[in-house]
Amino acid sequence: MIKKSAGIALRRSPAMKVGASVRRRAAAGLASGRSTLVDSVLMPAAQGSAARVQYAAVLDGHTLNLRALLPAGVPVPGASGADAAGADGDAPARAHVLFISGGTRIRAAARLHRERDGQTSVQATVLLGEDIGGVPVTLGRWTLGLELDSGSPAPVRLQLIGDGAPAYGGPTRPLDTCVRTGRRHRLGLTPAGRLRLTIAPAVARAEVLRVNRAFTGTSVLFAVYGPDAARDGAAPPVVELVEQQRRTVLRHTAEPLPADATAWRVTLPLGRLVDTSARQTWSLRLVPGPRGGKPLEIGRHGHDLRSPRKVLTPPKFTVRAEDGTFVEVKPQYTRRGALQLVCTPRKSGTP
Repeated sequence: MIKKSAGIALRRSPAMKVGASVRRRAAAGLASGRSTLVDSVLMPAAQGSAARVQYAAVLDGHTLNLRALLPAGVPVPGASGADAAGADGDAPARAHVLFISGGTRIRAAARLHRERDGQTSVQATVLLGEDIGGVPVTLGRWTLGLELDSGSPAPVRLQLIGDGAPAYGGPTRPLDTCVRTGRRHRLGLTPAGRLRLTIAPAVARAEVLRVNRAFTGTSVLFAVYGPDAARDGAAPPVVELVEQQRRTVLRHTAEPLPADATAWRVTLPLGRLVDTSARQTWSLRLVPGPRGGKPLEIGRHGHDLRSPRKVLTPPKFTVRAEDGTFVEVKPQYTRRGALQLVCTPRKSGTP
């Protein structure tokens, strides 16, 4: 307990806040140095065969957004003159984003745009994953490039240099996990500075759907995603209710929700479980199945929030313990997104 309390105190100390700011400045310095390397070394070395990535990010877990500037001198039919640009500045010339993995090439439509300074940019919004109606990219590493219809028999192919990673300074961060498939998408650079997309398989997670309140306790509705999420014919999952300070572990079997093979409900009779002599913090986790593995924390993991505890604030409620004491229950989420139930006995006899 002393070791755990010391760890909590250290995480909350001003020293850790200073460390976080130092880490943010270091990350910003690294990004600046990477941009300098791309512009001063890699782009000149490409000798006009590469487009400079200005922006690249995977939003909502499965949509690639890309913007890159074409090098000067690249022949782009229809991209010169007032008639080609049109009223909205979009040129009618054809362009595609290339996804390259070994001998596999996948093309996705892109559009050319005339910038105000006269340069031409390529912009694309690409849905990732054939099973959700997008391009059929599979697990593994994909190097990204461009293909332009130059009007000649052979198209013009360009590398994409730089990562164009956006700077996120607000309450949100990039969401790299697809909420529909669980696959994880991460953009990065190859050793040569080319833009690369890495797709990793889904990992198992248990997501809170709703926290129901009652005068005797609560029921938590949750869904299990990832490998073996659908448990047709299998035994219902077992949920462990863990009290952190006293290391008490209680097990409850979940019951299925109708019409959804991945959704479950676990009922927690807190009125019978809580100790009315002290504050308690309970967390929930799934017991590993027959294949083993680590317990799954039940919480809110599929989000883009930097601090779930500050943003996700379920309402408090009151339960009555068996000895008649009223206990305030405060659901909250940790920095990792795990659900906690903080139970605090009331001093008075009124709710």
